[in-house]
Amino acid sequence: MCAKSLLLLNRKSAVRSDIRTIVKKLQNELDIDVWVPWSGKQTRKLIRQAVRKGTTRVIGAGGDGTVNAVANAILRLELGETVDMGLVPLGTANDFARAFGDDGADPEASLRRAATGESKAIDLGRVNGEVFVNVASGGYGAMITATTDVEIKRRLGGMAYTLAGIARLNELAPTKARVTLDKGETREVDLTIMAIGNSRFAGGGFDVTPLADVSDGKLDFAMLAAPGLVEGRPDLRAIFERDDPAEAFMFRAQFEKAVIETDTPYHINLDGEPMVGSRFEVDIMPGALRLVPPGKS
Repeated sequence: MCAKSLLLLNRKSAVRSDIRTIVKKLQNELDIDVWVPWSGKQTRKLIRQAVRKGTTRVIGAGGDGTVNAVANAILRLELGETVDMGLVPLGTANDFARAFGDDGADPEASLRRAATGESKAIDLGRVNGEVFVNVASGGYGAMITATTDVEIKRRLGGMAYTLAGIARLNELAPTKARVTLDKGETREVDLTIMAIGNSRFAGGGFDVTPLADVSDGKLDFAMLAAPGLVEGRPDLRAIFERDDPAEAFMFRAQFEKAVIETDTPYHINLDGEPMVGSRFEVDIMPGALRLVPPGKS
């Protein structure tokens, strides 16, 4: 018997006829209340009201940004230990679900699993107090993710990020930065691209932090600094698609806490949510969320 669930459906996904058909089919069978929230504030309000009525599971249906929004709402309401979170990957890239083997091709199976599967505690990452579930990317990649045209993403899916990145390679430039991991040595670098992974994939399926595990109590750090660039115009596809992903970056490490400081404002992307600053305090939140791992039933 499944627990009573609240399904929070991304606005873009809510207009898809196939998704409406699936939700209508499973809503009564699996005891699911369905809402399409319009803001983070409304998301928290809906969760709070549902929990008061006995709901024990909240399902986010959408892309990685939806996953981030629902997880943040659960954490802000201090429900991380009492409410399970499920997800139905319906986004452009579905990078977080991809690490569990669910590419979003079968939404009905994903929803059924989200409503009936068993949950487990997973870690969350945090940058300047803001939570991320999947990957915090910095620099060029963050700028591309934030500025890729919505219509292009709709038509091309994850490939849209790759094409946008190639088209704007002339904007790839390093930033002076200082990186300190776990109170160790401070590295002074010309930082171009970085990724901080709680899970593995970002940017439409690039395995940017292949050692990341949502349950190991650590974040995986990958940094491409200026000396790591090839001569002339770098080929980003070659950087990310090597046989050994670990060779794509100048420096890799795992950590629990880190401080990153830059001389100029630096763009960071938390599961698709933008952040700009010059000092970033990063840490891991072990076992902070109970997640139903995505996948097919």
